[in-house]
Amino acid sequence: MARDPICGMEVDEKKAAGRSEYQGKTYYFCSVGCKKDFDEDPAAVLKAEAAHDHGQPMEHGMAGGAPTPKKPWWQFWRS
Repeated sequence: MARDPICGMEVDEKKAAGRSEYQGKTYYFCSVGCKKDFDEDPAAVLKAEAAHDHGQPMEHGMAGGAPTPKKPWWQFWRS
């Protein structure tokens, strides 16, 4: 299993919706949207992911219910 660097979901490498190579490492994604976000600026995504407190729940609106008006944590690096 791999960890999607965008949303933090556990992803089975064999069933991943997408994968990207960056600096000699393969990253796996749960959805095409997560792959697209990563591919736009992988360095910034990985920097934001490393700085994120993964002990806190994510607020990306993907768990159901109304989407949150806040930006997902991985997009805070965007202006």
